[in-house]
Amino acid sequence: MSRLSRDLAAGLDSLTKLVLSQPIDGTADPKVSVRPVFLRGGRYYQVERFRDNKAFHENLDGEQLLRLMESELDGRYRQALLVTERESAQYSLKRDGSYKRSGAAAVPRPAATGGNNREKRYLLPEGEAIPALVDLGVFTPDYKIVRAKYDKYRQINRFVELIDQAFRDDGRKELTILDFGCGKSYLTFILYWYFAVKQGRQVKIIDYDLKADVVEHCNAVAEKYGYTGLRFVHADVSRDSLYGQRVDMIVTLHACDTATDYALHYAIEKGADYIFSVPCCQHEINLQMKKGGELDVFLRHGIVRERMAALLTDEIRTLVLEDMGYSVDVIEFTDLENSPKNLMLRARRTGRRSEKGRTLAREIAGRYGFSQTLLELTKE
Repeated sequence: MSRLSRDLAAGLDSLTKLVLSQPIDGTADPKVSVRPVFLRGGRYYQVERFRDNKAFHENLDGEQLLRLMESELDGRYRQALLVTERESAQYSLKRDGSYKRSGAAAVPRPAATGGNNREKRYLLPEGEAIPALVDLGVFTPDYKIVRAKYDKYRQINRFVELIDQAFRDDGRKELTILDFGCGKSYLTFILYWYFAVKQGRQVKIIDYDLKADVVEHCNAVAEKYGYTGLRFVHADVSRDSLYGQRVDMIVTLHACDTATDYALHYAIEKGADYIFSVPCCQHEINLQMKKGGELDVFLRHGIVRERMAALLTDEIRTLVLEDMGYSVDVIEFTDLENSPKNLMLRARRTGRRSEKGRTLAREIAGRYGFSQTLLELTKE
């Protein structure tokens, strides 16, 4: 057993990162990295190998990792970096097959802070090895946040935190997720990575978008990293045939105007257990609304009218979802300074149905002379 293997065994319980690079021949993977992951069974170690420009992942317990190190990795790489919670060290392979250790240094611990100056701890911290976010321009090649994408990074983390809260005590090992209006798919790749790679679940994610070039690019990125359960489809949610089997979760992040309504209706029709929707561009009611009662005071100024119509749109969606068997929270999923489109409808299926909410919504729609797509789609 080499010094590298002995040090790995000694520091296994506090391992932060192991990286092996510069293979001695062409039979070894170009690069192998290991980091701890916490699954339902406890602490595991995720081995990431890069081969033919694709990433392959495997979760091992401590004994399995040490056996892999001894049988397949030790002595086959010229350089290694071993980082634990206590120290960081570099290793270089010598001609006799042993490793020389150098550059050992204590890992600095962050200074304690108090009050409101405490640093935000993200589920997806900067430096996390998420290769797809490099291709999508959120991370640099060394997994640092691109300065211009920092707000996007915060939004993604917040979205994943909210989804994690819902699934933290959910025991299902297989998930089917549909994402509507996926765009450049920052969130989609993170969701796939979070559930499939970090948590080790069997995940199928299907993403729909109207832009064929974006769909083509995202499929290429998914294929590059071996994300076999992730697929992007060029389709219009308002008219095209979509996935016809059971769905666990529906996601819409800034699906424009009535595209949100069609996605919510699809979720209701399929009986999706969870819905996470951040609406965008709620123009429908604003373009139709006429004076008709107490709300007339909000129609005097364009910007007030626009905001009131957007809030009314989302409240009607909430009433419909509650009537159709969902409990719904309306929450601020990110700071207003980061995005003005910051309200999320978070819904969980209960099966308890009603007509009360839709009756109220229809009365308001009739009084002010507008129709609302989700309300119309759920007429029975």
